[in-house]
Amino acid sequence: MKNTADKIGWMAAGFLLANISLFCVMFRAPKKRWDQEQYDCAVVCGCRVNDDGTPSDTLKSRVEKAAELWKAKKVRYLIMSGAAVSNSQVEAKAMEQYARRLGVPKEYILKEEQAVSTYHNLLHSCKMMKEHDLKDCVVVTSGWHLRKADHYARRQGVPYVTAAARSPKSQKIYRIIWLHVKTNVHMYLNMWRGYY
Repeated sequence: MKNTADKIGWMAAGFLLANISLFCVMFRAPKKRWDQEQYDCAVVCGCRVNDDGTPSDTLKSRVEKAAELWKAKKVRYLIMSGAAVSNSQVEAKAMEQYARRLGVPKEYILKEEQAVSTYHNLLHSCKMMKEHDLKDCVVVTSGWHLRKADHYARRQGVPYVTAAARSPKSQKIYRIIWLHVKTNVHMYLNMWRGYY
């Protein structure tokens, strides 16, 4: 009986290790090393907007990071990407309003209002980049979301780097760990289902 339990334990550990290895091959670590001083734009991945139209704390932190990059002249334009996903509020609109409150002029903000997922954030934003003759970008999102955004940015074939927004103070460490795990599992399941 003990030998059977040991074999099952070793098989489970081997299966887990094989799947972690496959995950790391399929979804590499995010590209964080900047290859140049300035990029044409920042693509800011959307996130939940509150029912009253104000950005959630997570969305605020992403917009704050993008505004910081714009003020430091690291990017020329901001592409705010996100449709009405969790409610009737369009994420890109809430992001634009918040960026303007942070001091970014309207003429430096582009809104992409079709994206309903990370895959669509990068797909539609990269199309918008081509329309506006923007060659490269900084993908701005939360730290726990970087690997997923990196994966879809790489598939679009544009020069890019990723930049992590600060975690909101309201977000506890156990919540951040949970978001890392949840996002990575979601990516892996989507791969097996053949999505994106």
